[in-house]
Amino acid sequence: MMTTETQDPLDELAHENEVAEKLVERLAETAIELKAGQDSRPGDIAEGLRLLEQYRRVHAERVDNDLKPEARPVAMSTCFEHLDTIASEHQGEGDRIERARKALEAYASDREGARARLSEALADLTEKKHQSLAYENDYPLSCLRAALPDEAAARVTTAFRRTDAEVADLEGHIERYLGRAEGTPPQALAVRCSHANCGASARSSVMPSNDGRFGMALPEGWHAISRPPVFGRDGTVRVNVEFCCPAHREEGSMAGEKALETWIGEGGSVPPKEETSGIESGTCCGPIPQDAR
Repeated sequence: MMTTETQDPLDELAHENEVAEKLVERLAETAIELKAGQDSRPGDIAEGLRLLEQYRRVHAERVDNDLKPEARPVAMSTCFEHLDTIASEHQGEGDRIERARKALEAYASDREGARARLSEALADLTEKKHQSLAYENDYPLSCLRAALPDEAAARVTTAFRRTDAEVADLEGHIERYLGRAEGTPPQALAVRCSHANCGASARSSVMPSNDGRFGMALPEGWHAISRPPVFGRDGTVRVNVEFCCPAHREEGSMAGEKALETWIGEGGSVPPKEETSGIESGTCCGPIPQDAR
């Protein structure tokens, strides 16, 4: 895991910026490759954008909601502008990620026609993100090291503990994403029919889907029934998935509808009507309701 043990909230934020910089470098390399005419798998790019957006959100929450209220009463007047600039940049980054996502959607359906647009969107996103990371480290974080009293720093650290699990989970995903070479072939997965006395089996695969989550490509003609996800205390998500071969597909569909009715009755959301989906964290087992995160 990339997470480091530290009690200094400013050190924690600086560490988060180091992790984000590694993601930025990966996406910047992709932008260069696209500009040179080399194609990249949309799912890989989408996963990087998703991780950057999730990490941006939790980091922005820590800076804008946890640090800023403690910093303003003690910071020098010149630091106010720095804090406000960072808050504005957090919003601007979210907008640029969304533009890159839209460019990626076009690229997924028309690589030749949308390659340049995606390259430009990723280049703009990564260049401005690199600048904002440097600005945050050089100005508000640097200035506050001498200005933030120990009592205020302790309160910020306590506030950070609310999002520790989320940060650790995201950094684990980022570490695995960066450790996997771009274009790595999908991970093979063996599936068996859950129908009694049926010995049918097939090969499936797990890969990043185009929406940035982990997805599963089912064997042709097969059906999957996913149960409501179970959320672990360590931030993982586990899903029990039953597979039905083509001969028992209809029976599996009926069971799936019953499971869906139960899920909705318990307050869950309607899952997508497709057989290739994924989850954002934890064990990737197959399709689950998209809002069950």
